[in-house]
Formats: sequence, structure tokens, C-alpha cells
Amino acid sequence: MKDLGIYWEIASITAGAVKLILIGCVLNWFIRPFLQEKKHAHFPGMVYSAVMLLLYIFPWYNGFRIVNIFGMASFCAAMYAVDKRNVRQKVFLAVSCYLLKWITGGFENVLWNILSMRLLMHPYLAGKPVISLSIFCVLEAVFIFTEFGVQVFSCSVINRAYICKKEDMTRRELTLMLSPLMVILSGCFLFSYWKQIYEREFGCYIEDMYPAYQWFLLCYQALSFAAMLTMIVIYQNIKVVQRKERENAVLSKEIETMQRHISEVENLYRDIRGLKHDMGNHVMILENLLAKGERKEAEAYLGRLKEQGNTKGTDIKSGNPVTDVILAEKKKEAEAKEILFTCEFHYPEETQINAFDISVILHNALDNAIEGAGNCAKPYIRLCSHRRKNAYMIEVSNSFTGELVINEESGLPETVKERGGEHGYGLVNIKQVAERYYGGIDIAQREEEFRLTVLLMLA
Repeated sequence: MKDLGIYWEIASITAGAVKLILIGCVLNWFIRPFLQEKKHAHFPGMVYSAVMLLLYIFPWYNGFRIVNIFGMASFCAAMYAVDKRNVRQKVFLAVSCYLLKWITGGFENVLWNILSMRLLMHPYLAGKPVISLSIFCVLEAVFIFTEFGVQVFSCSVINRAYICKKEDMTRRELTLMLSPLMVILSGCFLFSYWKQIYEREFGCYIEDMYPAYQWFLLCYQALSFAAMLTMIVIYQNIKVVQRKERENAVLSKEIETMQRHISEVENLYRDIRGLKHDMGNHVMILENLLAKGERKEAEAYLGRLKEQGNTKGTDIKSGNPVTDVILAEKKKEAEAKEILFTCEFHYPEETQINAFDISVILHNALDNAIEGAGNCAKPYIRLCSHRRKNAYMIEVSNSFTGELVINEESGLPETVKERGGEHGYGLVNIKQVAERYYGGIDIAQREEEFRLTVLLMLA
């Protein structure tokens, strides 16, 4: 029985090691939605577990909080190693994970203090070390998986509250988000400091002398979690409002562009009406020149009329003057960048579809296509439309180099422009228009070609 002491030590060390491994698993699961490459999501948690196990087996410092800070710093560095985007968000996630670990650990500590006092200290176990060791192992297993479950639950709640996972966090936002976390962290260190001072001065645990201490600590941890959750919800609501404002700003610009196109169409019609009004005079002048035998003058006059007529329209006839102007403008822009532009687009006739909605689709889709094809060796853009009964489909294909990364939140491609500008909302606007007509969009990449298909259901 004298050798049982080593078994107690082995059980205790094993329990601590299992806790650290499970915490690494929880961290992997927690940060997975925030990383671009999901296949590397396991690496930060593995680094955390490895570092903490190393410090656990070969302790170099007795300060438990310092060791945990070092472990979370390693976790943050590992996140940056696998995904160098949005560094400030990773700092916030590392601090949040540290506090979540401390908060969930409080629940396990309270449960341990209650059950260990009633079971391990029971008079029946006096003189029965084997049974005591067995109960200790069972309790450790229960506490480990209880803490694991609480950690998974708390991380799940935070994950759901954090909606805009792929959006960048500015320096000001990081400062704003870390301020309340630093207050919570200060409380964490104060509680730890008080406990260490009491143990050093009186040689016993403070919760043994003052049971209310652990309940007070648990209440503080619960309030800290509520404060973290509230702060994240408010921050995400602000980000959603900002996103809506940017979308509305882009839409306002598109409306201005459409109004300019409509104005151009109106000017075109006005010029055509003026030309028709003057046609009688032109015919009379031509007749008089021919009657006088001035054939060369008549031919020159007719040539000037043809030249004037060619400047009053476009070489694209889609069936709608507004889309004619847009397609002519985009074709001119593409050809200026030496992009082959092929258009077989036909506006759906005899439908209630709004020309403005079609213009939004064409304007955004062709802008994206011109940008995507601009970096290719043989750039091209193909635009076509098909109609079968009430189904109307617009298809835009363009040459494309690179690999698409689909944003899990929106289901749309994630590009560099989406993180730093307004153009990334183009596909969002196209999707909104398609859904307005009970349709949708499909995005595909085949070899070196990007294809956008927009389906609209016509009334």
C-alpha cells in the first residue's frame, strides 16, 4: 500500500495532460470558421497542447497564469503561421480563448470542491486507499469531460454570436474590444493573487475556510462570460450595419450609373427624333442637288448624314436601349484592355422584368469579368442569355487565373477586393436581384475559366 502514492501522482498527471489535449481540440474547433484554410485548423490547437504539455511535464515557472499566457501566445502565433490575414482578430481570439478557459474552469473547480469533500473525505474511505484512488480517478474523468462540455458550449455560443468571421478588424475596433476583456483579465489575476497570498500566509486553501469565495468567483466568471457575449453581439451588430451601409452606398452608385445610362438613352432618342424631323429637309436638299446635276455634292452630303447617323447609336442591339448603352460601354472598356468581348445577350420581351434590375446584373457581372480577365494571357469575356418558357438565364464567362475561395457566410467567392473595397458587394447585389425574381446564382470555375450563371423566373 505504500506504493499507492505513485499511482495517485500518475492519475493526477494523466488527468492534467488529458485536459490540455482536450483544450487543444476545443481551440481547433473554435477557430476553424475564422481561418481561410480549414485543413490547417488543427495546427494552432496542437501547438497549444504541445507547449502546455511540455511546460506541464518540465515546469520552468510556478506561476500558473504566466504559463497559460505563454501557451495562448504560442496559440496566437500558430494561428498567424497558418493564416496571415487579419492579425488583430487573431489577437482578440487568443485573449478570448484564455478567458473562456478560465471561466469554464471555474465551473469544474466548484464541482470538484463539492464532490471531493463529500466523497473523498467521507469517513467510510478512511483506511481504504484503493477505493479512494478509484473514486479519485472516476471523479477526475467526470470533471474532465464536464469541463470539456462546458467549454464546447461556451465556444459554440461565442461562435454563433460572432457573425462576420472573415471581416477585418481595425486597430480601433481591437482597442474597443480588448478594453472590457482587460478588465475581466484583471479580475482573473486578482482572484488568483488573493488565493496565492492566502495559501502562503495561512497554509490552507481559501475556499476551505470561506466556502462563499468559490461561489463569489463563479458569479464573477458567469458575469464575465455574459459581458464578453454582450460585447461581441454589439460589435457584430455594428459590423452588420456597416456592411449594409456599404451595400447601400454601392447600390446608390449603381443607381447613379443607371440614371446616367437612361439619360444617354433619352438623349439618343431625342437626337433620333430631331433627325427624323429634319429628314424631310435633307431629302429635299438631296433632290435639289441631284436635279441640278451636282452628284458629287449630293454624295458628300449623304456621307455626312451617314456619319452623323452612326454616332447616334451602338453596334449592340439587345432589345432594350438601356442595356444597349451598358453593353456598348462595357465592350468599349474591355476592348481598351485588349479583352475579347463576345455578346449574345437578348433582353426578355413581353415580361414584367425591370430594366433596372437587368442593368444591375450586367453592370456588376461585367465589371467583375473585366477585372478577372485583365490578368490573363488570353483574356476574353462571353455574355449570353437563354430563355425557356418562364425561365430566363444570363451567363457570363471570362478567363481567370487563380483559385476561388468561397466565403462560408455568403456562399460567394472571397477576393482581395472584398476585404478592402466596395466592389466585393457586386455579387451580393446580383444575388439579391435574382432572389427578387425567385431565382438564384451559380458560380463555377473550370480550369482557367470563371462562370457566373444568373437565373430569373419571369412572370
